[in-house]
Amino acid sequence: MKKILLFTVISALTLTGCNEDKFLEEKALDFNSASNSYNTKADFDAATTELYYLTREEFYTTYDRTTDLSKFADMWITADPLKSNITADLSPSGAIAKFYWDENYKLIAQANTVISRVPNATALTGDQKKEFEAKGRFFRALGYRTLVLLYGNVPLQIEEVTAPKTDFTRESKDKVWAQVIEDLEYAAANLPEINAVKDGEISKPAANMLLAEAYLATGANDKAVNAASAVINNTNLALMTQRFGSQAKEDGDVFYDLFRPNNQNRSAGNTEGIWVIQFETNVDGGGNNTSHFFWNPGSFWGERFFAPQVDKFQLIAPDGTNVQLFNWPIGDMTGGRGIGTHYAVDHLYNGIWADDFNDMRNSEFNWPRRFKIHRTNVLADRPELAAAMPDGYFDLEHTVLPAGYSMTTGFDGGVNATNQLPNRFMCGYSTKMTTPFHYPDAQYQDKATYQLAGTGGKTFTDQYFFRLAEAYLLRAEAYVNLGKKAEAAADINVLRTRAKAKAVTADQMDIDFILDERLRELVCEEKRRLTLSRVGKLAERIKKYNPYFNAANSADKKDYDAHFDLFPIPLSAIQANKDAVLEQNPGY
Repeated sequence: MKKILLFTVISALTLTGCNEDKFLEEKALDFNSASNSYNTKADFDAATTELYYLTREEFYTTYDRTTDLSKFADMWITADPLKSNITADLSPSGAIAKFYWDENYKLIAQANTVISRVPNATALTGDQKKEFEAKGRFFRALGYRTLVLLYGNVPLQIEEVTAPKTDFTRESKDKVWAQVIEDLEYAAANLPEINAVKDGEISKPAANMLLAEAYLATGANDKAVNAASAVINNTNLALMTQRFGSQAKEDGDVFYDLFRPNNQNRSAGNTEGIWVIQFETNVDGGGNNTSHFFWNPGSFWGERFFAPQVDKFQLIAPDGTNVQLFNWPIGDMTGGRGIGTHYAVDHLYNGIWADDFNDMRNSEFNWPRRFKIHRTNVLADRPELAAAMPDGYFDLEHTVLPAGYSMTTGFDGGVNATNQLPNRFMCGYSTKMTTPFHYPDAQYQDKATYQLAGTGGKTFTDQYFFRLAEAYLLRAEAYVNLGKKAEAAADINVLRTRAKAKAVTADQMDIDFILDERLRELVCEEKRRLTLSRVGKLAERIKKYNPYFNAANSADKKDYDAHFDLFPIPLSAIQANKDAVLEQNPGY
């Protein structure tokens, strides 16, 4: 009996003397939880893999959003819908404003978690801690870079949020840019060199590329020169100037080689790629899948959006008969399974090449404008067409139709008339978005004729986020801002020498020339809206070069207005932030 009483007293003292919160705290001993998942190198590798995934998701693999940052700019006429409706597209309650806000704050939240957990990770060495913090800071800077260019003043959160928070307020762009620069300076100092990382991983040159951009955005042009020079002078990097890679023995040129399958990474001998977004076809988590239709998430649909749908291009014979020259979808130079959602404005199609149409970047391999006719029986049956196209090609620049023939090239009601070239269904295009004759076997319906399956339209190459050529363009921009036009011309001529284009002079150097050179070099690579926002030229160049956004081609009969240079703050974010005011951008 005494033993029972003693046990009861001890038990009571033990229970009443403990800390209840600590007593009730669950300790994860045999499973992963938020409390124990950030300790080892493997833990932080997994966490940073999510940062790469979120970046790919934002810029490449969310179907409806793939083209936003290039179509709302000075480059592309949109054929579907035929009329622009930017008021609806950029509504505070619309998908676009919400997507980029949510995606970038997801990226920032994950980066903040990595950064906040590093100091307490006992299984990491000091150098590993610096490297993982640098990775987190790079991606946090990337997220805030995008947000500040799209929305202006935005909430600045640099600590991990571990409880509901509903009192965010907007910080000034200057403060946000200062944080971006601080993060990138740390990343540039502590990330590994590019020759010490795997394909697809960020490195010192990637941080310096983004840092040069941030310096330019804040007027620190001397620092931008230094950051870009750190990339250009890196002995591990060099422009590709000779044929290389998977199709080096086929017809083409070195610029074409840069964008062929399996050619983007250092492991393929490419010393120009700095940060390459990775795709592994038909691998779980790898991105592209040959069985995906466009409504399946995860694949990159560049070909579908930016290549023409050539079977819809037809000639009209004098007797009114429609004459079809091309089959579709054929995985040759006609654009695979493109549907021509976007085609080039005249400035991109003709204007930027006016001084040198023979620039390699405008070659028949990189910007084809003549297409081999599939239906050769048509030429055999119609001698007058055979005479007009004696080499069996339809040439957008030179073919003259026989008397009495006309053409139909698209839907009525768009920017270009249905009988005007280029148009949705017959246009030159950038082959960066296609892989002619070299699709995965599973993407063919009939490989012998290169006919593609109904799930075609994807771009089966890894994608450059940063390429060395852009470092020359960033430094040239900084030189122009500093009044050093001779130095700017020298940088531009490095790229033009590779492209076998005419050299330029210091007198030609201004920001608009730099922006045009970026089109020649980086079309379908750069996030064009972000560039134009950074240099303060978005509204100006849309109004000057993109008729899709003028009153004649808009649903509301209004010209593009400069308040659209900033996206609206999404209504969902404003409503969820119940304990503080997130002010809306002007004009919305």
